[in-house]
Amino acid sequence: MAKQYAEWFYKSDAWKKTRAAFIKASGGYCERCMKEFKAGTRSLEEVQPIKIVHHRKHITPDNINDPRVTLSFENLEGICDEHHNKEHKAKKKRYSFDKDGRLIPNE
Repeated sequence: MAKQYAEWFYKSDAWKKTRAAFIKASGGYCERCMKEFKAGTRSLEEVQPIKIVHHRKHITPDNINDPRVTLSFENLEGICDEHHNKEHKAKKKRYSFDKDGRLIPNE
């Protein structure tokens, strides 16, 4: 889900056109799945279509009006839901549980 400050951007014609053109130009398949396929760690049947056009450099309130960040193919990556979820869940969690179930802060 888009952050509130970016909702207007993702509804804009400029983004919709850029997104569609990027998917077409990139072949329609997840770039990370294809990389794994070429490395031999994913079968061709496991390669997923692009579901999300991801900004490599994330959009912020400071750069949302900069088309070099928001609309440049150089800053875009076509990925599937699986890889998008990995990207955003890869951040280290602040807490975890020890073997006895006690909450402990991660370093």
